[in-house]
Amino acid sequence: MHPDEGYPSRREHEIRQVLADFRGELHDWGQAATTGDLEKHGSQIHSVTRVLLSALDQVDALPAAQKADRSADILLDLHHLWDFFRGKLMMRSLPSQRIVLDAADELAWSVYQPLRLAATSGTPAWEPPLTFFGRHPVPFAVPRDSAFEKLLPFGKQRTRDGQAVAQHLPFPLIGIPWSSGRHLPALLAVAHETGHHIEDDLRLTVSLTAHLRDHAGLEPASLVRWERWLGEAFADICATLACGSAYLWALTDAMTASASQPLQDHTYPPPRLRALICRAALPGSAQESLPPLPGEPHPTDDEAQAVFAALAEQGIEELGGRSLRSLLGLRRPEGVPVAANRLLHSLRSERRDVEGVLAAATLAFVRDPSGFVGGTVGLTALDEVLRLRPKGPRAVPAKETDRRERDRASGEGLFELLLSRH
Repeated sequence: MHPDEGYPSRREHEIRQVLADFRGELHDWGQAATTGDLEKHGSQIHSVTRVLLSALDQVDALPAAQKADRSADILLDLHHLWDFFRGKLMMRSLPSQRIVLDAADELAWSVYQPLRLAATSGTPAWEPPLTFFGRHPVPFAVPRDSAFEKLLPFGKQRTRDGQAVAQHLPFPLIGIPWSSGRHLPALLAVAHETGHHIEDDLRLTVSLTAHLRDHAGLEPASLVRWERWLGEAFADICATLACGSAYLWALTDAMTASASQPLQDHTYPPPRLRALICRAALPGSAQESLPPLPGEPHPTDDEAQAVFAALAEQGIEELGGRSLRSLLGLRRPEGVPVAANRLLHSLRSERRDVEGVLAAATLAFVRDPSGFVGGTVGLTALDEVLRLRPKGPRAVPAKETDRRERDRASGEGLFELLLSRH
């Protein structure tokens, strides 16, 4: 089909308007991230919008003929990727969803921040994880820089290149099942998923593996198993140190609910060993009010204590020589049951830590499920968590020029990938 003489000019102005509209939306999101409900997500929003704006600059710089021929497909790909992030941010538009996700974000930040601050000099200052509701049946972590094509929404507007360009997630994600709703005990899984991001972002795997080999005293066959379980064991330790016995109660309920599922994920220790490694992370005073251990006694039971000591009580080079136990820990764990009782009596928990409030809410549910569901425990706890948030954006100390350069390079790489497709 041969275009008429006016087509090139119309096409040029159409593309110019589409580019301006895209830039305008990204600018609006950047402005929204400076104040109000989205200011806690400023580093995340600015990162992804800088990547996209850099790619748009490359589209705008194409020769006229190539821009007319290629820009529509490239822009569709970029919009498809942006929609992945935009949807997770727009979940926070509804107050009923925002309050839960804000609390989940605070829990993730409370667990993530002490380890990030302890990281040795030269480690990049990473953006924190972003939580979102998703269709996956269990909570999950998506690492920074990982491929995320499988999480993109499928539909008629998905182009052939969606898989190729969705290879480098700019910040980590934590998915929460829609089916969890506003059930606060389920949120403690966010602390576990944050443990995965701590291991990935601070590059702890090599050191953790060395500690397991050198300090756990395991037989070769047992060592092979625990190396396979390393990531999940570390995440359980992080969550238990942060949230105390409440995490073990939440984990036990989750493992019981999934016990009938036929498929086993062999990256996880068996339920009994998971429970034992969580118990090893708890102070002696908390051992009296724990859920019963699953399964029957086994000769490998003693391995859990040895693994905990190797992973959590040894100094880690990437953390400035400090141990995990010295950096993560629930403050005044003995006061959590008292706080749970206050919540069940429609009073504030009076805790001053995000982990403690959510732990108290979880123990309130364990103690009196009917009173929890029929009362005000959940809303009171959520309100307390949000009152504990400091005002202003989260502090992510980093050289702004370094972050801008990183995002600019990512955007140019994304553009080149789209442009060079076959």
